[in-house]
Amino acid sequence: MSASPRPQKRTAGTCVTCRARKVRCDGRRGICNNCERLGFQCTYDENVVVETVQLTDTPGPAIAVPRRRVRQACLICHSKKARCSGSVPQCDRCRQQGLECVYRPGKRSLPLPSAGGATGTGSGPVPQDVLMRDDPDHGAAYDQATFTHGSASPAGTGFDLPEPEEALVSRAFESFFRHVHHIPMFSFLHRASLMERYHAGTLDRSLLLALIGITSLLTDMGPGMDEYGDRCIEDAASICLGELEKPSILRLQALVIVVKHHILSKRFSSAFMLHAVTSRFATALRLNHENPSLCFLARESRRRLMWSIYMIDSALAGGQPDFAIWPDAERQILIQLPCNERHFEFDLPEVTEQLRPPPPDTQGIMPPLPDVVGFMALHVRIHWMRTRILQCTLKAATSPSLEELAALPGRCAELAAELDVFEARLPLSFRWSEANLRLRTYSPRLGIFVMTHVWWRQCHLDLYRLFLAGLKEALPPTAMAQMDPHFVVQGRRKCYEHAKAMADMFAQLLTLGSDAPMTDIDLPGCAFQCSRILYHGLQTAADEMGFTLEGVRELATVCLRTARQSTTGSACASIVSHIAPRMRHHLLTLHLAS
Repeated sequence: MSASPRPQKRTAGTCVTCRARKVRCDGRRGICNNCERLGFQCTYDENVVVETVQLTDTPGPAIAVPRRRVRQACLICHSKKARCSGSVPQCDRCRQQGLECVYRPGKRSLPLPSAGGATGTGSGPVPQDVLMRDDPDHGAAYDQATFTHGSASPAGTGFDLPEPEEALVSRAFESFFRHVHHIPMFSFLHRASLMERYHAGTLDRSLLLALIGITSLLTDMGPGMDEYGDRCIEDAASICLGELEKPSILRLQALVIVVKHHILSKRFSSAFMLHAVTSRFATALRLNHENPSLCFLARESRRRLMWSIYMIDSALAGGQPDFAIWPDAERQILIQLPCNERHFEFDLPEVTEQLRPPPPDTQGIMPPLPDVVGFMALHVRIHWMRTRILQCTLKAATSPSLEELAALPGRCAELAAELDVFEARLPLSFRWSEANLRLRTYSPRLGIFVMTHVWWRQCHLDLYRLFLAGLKEALPPTAMAQMDPHFVVQGRRKCYEHAKAMADMFAQLLTLGSDAPMTDIDLPGCAFQCSRILYHGLQTAADEMGFTLEGVRELATVCLRTARQSTTGSACASIVSHIAPRMRHHLLTLHLAS
């Protein structure tokens, strides 16, 4: 009777390479499917790997010889799940890429020397200057922060999904930079640097998964990709939250994308809490301060990332200082505004402006907008102006005192003057016109061009709807009665005029058809506010403004169509679902009243 076969270990069906890459292995002997496809060496002996050795110093034949596994990988190779040679004071990979090589002190061995020859101090953490250091020479726009002590990632965080196929990653990158990158919240990624990192194998897994997740949500990546993208987002969040003690620029970029994905997916509570983590990350990495030691691309990428965090904060807070983490951006964020896309793309260093526009000269003339200031900077500035408008109007509408009501006309005039200066400084090619819209039809900058002007109109709606009696954002009736009637009438008229102008902008945008750009959730939100104010004007000031039932219904339909085609996600669908019933309600009310 033959003896029964010896039971194999659980790891016997996985080759060493697949185990190191944490991907599923089909266990095929000789060479597994993954290693055959990617051209890797394949071995099933968990204690032996293959190393290619040159026979002589001169170019010639090389042979593959087995070598023992290294006793420990350096921190960078470990974090990137890359093969580490284990040589000291620097491993081969860190030496070739010019990185600082740091080994984690072992529990049962003497401390390993670092790249500088210094000896570790037992199991203590890496010094703070190493943890927060930036590498201006490697990776262009991406800082390489050394990961500190800690071995493997927590179980089940970030490794539930297999490694994305290269074809899928390439398709996601192409769709992201063609359709999504122009949205201001995602403009911190530098395409050449990102691709360089990916092909070098140094792109953080969390950022890779986050990019696939947001692209799957906003573009059509094929059947089943919506669910796969959601899983990518969850894994990216798990990686970042599972290693909070290891802040890095790449992890922060991934977190910002995760937050935006949650917002677009109508998961506002989780987005609100995760945003607090991203802000802490930004503070730990000192993103709200300039770092002169970095190269231009690294500094500009950090600026754009910080301003993206601020714009998310501004949108989530809605003018309520208690909900904001950056309520006073002018004093909290001490960096310049982003430069235009051309200078960022081609690494052309320039100095832009600070958040607050420069004062007028001695003759009272505002300086023209510098060429280096693009729509990204204008978008940040209009968010800042809107935050201050909302802070003013919310305070006035909640519990206005006599002193506040007396100061309100002056404060409104001051904010309106800032909006006028914002538009007056725009060069002719930046201003809203049908010609400028057509010229940008096939440009990736079309989306941010449209949204900057839509936000400028929305700022006026936010400012003047304070005087639209009956709206929840308006002054209480008792406070309205104490205001100058002429001032109230003028404010109400301006609000209706800007709402009609915004609807006309949407009508021009719809003429582009399928060439209309993908936008953020902001556009359907502004379309909803526009339709609200148009119907309010039809009910309260139809004769004064010349509003008719057919005219307002047509403009509201334009708002609805714009919201439907602007972006995807359940949050946008929810906004659209509020516009259509409101249209029917108002039409029915007006019909019964007539």
